[in-house]
Amino acid sequence: MRNSWYGGLLLAVLLGGCAQPPLRTCEPTRTLYVVSHGWHSGIVVERAELVALRPGLSPDLGQTLYVEVGWGEERFYQARETNAAMALRAVLWPNASVLQVVPFSAPPRRYFAASAVAEVPTDEEGYAAVLAYVAGSFKRGPGPQRLGASVYGEGWFYRAEGSFHLFNTCNSWVARALEAARCGSGREGEPRN
Repeated sequence: MRNSWYGGLLLAVLLGGCAQPPLRTCEPTRTLYVVSHGWHSGIVVERAELVALRPGLSPDLGQTLYVEVGWGEERFYQARETNAAMALRAVLWPNASVLQVVPFSAPPRRYFAASAVAEVPTDEEGYAAVLAYVAGSFKRGPGPQRLGASVYGEGWFYRAEGSFHLFNTCNSWVARALEAARCGSGREGEPRN
């Protein structure tokens, strides 16, 4: 119950009071994870299911159980050292975006022990919608366009669709993904996730 409450709270913060359509009724059978690293957030999904939609990722991701995918501004997100000028450039002008994909096998809460991890319950339809959203975030082309090594873990950066700016950040990207997963049990008196 506590994890669902945190997931709901994180979802509410990410959506920031935006008008939301009614929840689709479902019985949650799947779990997504949202990881907040303080200034950045990402989504954890099962590696095998993402690779099924994006087979070109398979050689880079090994045989792990999960991947964390985060979306961000191309220069700032990949930088090992950042400064205020880079941060201002990232948010004040529309800039190219990238995805950081980090494979891992430990349970998400253990792997990201130093970060806040929220569990977001959904059903097969919601999970598939989030996977499709994440897979569709890679730059269109014959295959994933790999850039450099990830900032942490054994992952990689890839070119992404969309422009990063003040009104379209990693949190906006995560909120759109979670909107696709939103559903509730439809039972009277039960909180909806």
